[in-house]
Amino acid sequence: MTLRLPPVRLYCAAIFLVGCVLVVALRGMMDLHYIVEQPITFASLTAGVLLGEMLPVKIPRRGNDEMLTLSTAFSMALLLAGGLGPALIAQGIGSVIQDVASGKVGWRSRFNLGQYTIALIAAMLAMRVVSSISGIPSAHPLDSSQLPALLIGSAVFFVVNTAVVNLAIAIYQEVSVIHYFRNNFGFVVVAGGAMLCLAPIVVAAISFSVLLVPLFLAPVVAIHHAVWQGARNEHAARHDPLTGLPNRTAFRETVEDTLKSDAQASCLLLVDLDRFKEVNDTLGHRYGDLLLQQVAKRFREQLGPGDQIARLGGDEFAIFSHGRDRDSSLALAQSIATALRSAFELEHIEVDAQASVGIALYPEDGTDVETLVQKADVAMYRAKGGHVDFALYDERHDHNSPARLALTAALRTAVETEGLIVWYQPVLDLNTGDVLSVEALVRWQHPELGLLTPASFLEIAELTNLIKPLTQRVLDTSLAQVAKWRDQDIDIVVAVNVSTRVLVDENFPRLVVESLHNAGVPANRLKLEITESTLIADPVTARAVLRELDRLGIEISIDDFGTGYSSLAYLADLPVSEIKIDQSFVSRMAAGSSETIIVSSTIDLAHHLGLRAIAEGVEDGTLLPELKELGCDGVQGYEISKPLAADDATRWLIDHNQLTAVEHALRYAA
Repeated sequence: MTLRLPPVRLYCAAIFLVGCVLVVALRGMMDLHYIVEQPITFASLTAGVLLGEMLPVKIPRRGNDEMLTLSTAFSMALLLAGGLGPALIAQGIGSVIQDVASGKVGWRSRFNLGQYTIALIAAMLAMRVVSSISGIPSAHPLDSSQLPALLIGSAVFFVVNTAVVNLAIAIYQEVSVIHYFRNNFGFVVVAGGAMLCLAPIVVAAISFSVLLVPLFLAPVVAIHHAVWQGARNEHAARHDPLTGLPNRTAFRETVEDTLKSDAQASCLLLVDLDRFKEVNDTLGHRYGDLLLQQVAKRFREQLGPGDQIARLGGDEFAIFSHGRDRDSSLALAQSIATALRSAFELEHIEVDAQASVGIALYPEDGTDVETLVQKADVAMYRAKGGHVDFALYDERHDHNSPARLALTAALRTAVETEGLIVWYQPVLDLNTGDVLSVEALVRWQHPELGLLTPASFLEIAELTNLIKPLTQRVLDTSLAQVAKWRDQDIDIVVAVNVSTRVLVDENFPRLVVESLHNAGVPANRLKLEITESTLIADPVTARAVLRELDRLGIEISIDDFGTGYSSLAYLADLPVSEIKIDQSFVSRMAAGSSETIIVSSTIDLAHHLGLRAIAEGVEDGTLLPELKELGCDGVQGYEISKPLAADDATRWLIDHNQLTAVEHALRYAA
């Protein structure tokens, strides 16, 4: 089986090979007489190279693996004073010793040798092109006319060396080299440039005495300390001290730079630990910190070289993965959630942890970091609410999306003006054929989207507290229509749906009385429909409000019965007159089916409590005889009539009443 090396390994091998080829090609320039003639000076400068290699500084924005060494002042000094051969030997010795001491693998050591070789040769060639010199013999003092060539050589060394290293990092992390060069340009220029500028000064010093070389160790150490302290301060400002991960600021900048330099399809995950507060409250914050550290470690193990992870605060983490489509983003989210499945051992205490992961895709869900984080946050809370490991962002669940906000503003206008209309659907007495009531169903005549059903906007109304004025609008419109029907000798009860927020408002009964008074409609012509979930949201307030409404003579109906979680005790305790069996049971009725058993049992329960039983969702005429046989009192659904606009409902009621009157007369005559 053929093993394929990763691209970064191939690149590093190529750099080493290029370095070797250049050495062979330029072997005629590898004069080593300087080592024999100036052994003490060579040894002193080589010691400086080794010292610089052994004092590496972590580059703040590249993690823990990338270092900046301060050996270049002495290696460039050797290039200037002794030529290419001594400089390559000294730099090679220092690089190998440092790599062995730090435990670097062989391919990385070879890469370091290759990159220094290429950079030193490029510097030498640049100086020859500019001024036909490749160095300055140590026996002669530095001439000011040679300074431009030396600076150009140093600059070429810096640019070539930095470019070779940055390209290796970019290949390893699968991102643009421009991104890394731009991020670290200032830091590398200050640190590397300071060392390179020392090279001509070292050459000038050794032309007087080799004893001056050790004096340069002090500025090297000082530069190292200053650079190290600067790197440490920047690292602290950009990283979380507990987990060592980048913080929100560093994460935002890194992701923004990545998207600007290479805008591939990507994903941003927001990860929030479930029940983390229980760990802090039960075991203490020390154990919570230990858990966060281990969680961060497990997350890092799931990520590729180009992925970015940060701790945003508390128990919330963010992950950005470049070059991922929808499917691979889902796979990454699953791996992140799965990584927490096994227990964590915190000082001999085992703790279980789970996480909810929200996924936002670039560019579908957003083109900047803040938007992606916001969208991932929406998805994360959706995952948490649905008790699932992860969820993709879906605008339908985003209460803060621009489209949602625009719809909310338009809904507010519709509630305040005449944008809302009410349609009516009859409820038929299954025994007599008379109309028991009509249910008021709100519609929104949107100026651009057309006629919208309640499913399109009621959730928005609930979340924005528009549900109260919306309900009031429906109530006023419906009672005004009942008044019109009464003027046309159509005596009918209208049923209006009431949500939880409305029912638990202690002022609601007063508002109902005002609406009845303004319309001139008696209280017994109004029915209020509530759901089971409404009863359990605030049972104390709901019970008080319902009893006050009942004293006014208003009928109460339980809608969608069978789909909620209310106790049956509520039916006996509350002033309810009917229950409406949910259409999910009625529509699936068949001989001997479990739905038929549920419907039959519900009808019996209602009758034993002295309540009417109404079957919702009757869309098949074959169900009518069966429901009648089961003792159902009334039916509602498309088989009777679909929801109708006010004028159409009026015509339907007139026609139905006339037809019913004829049938009653024929039945009486028979």
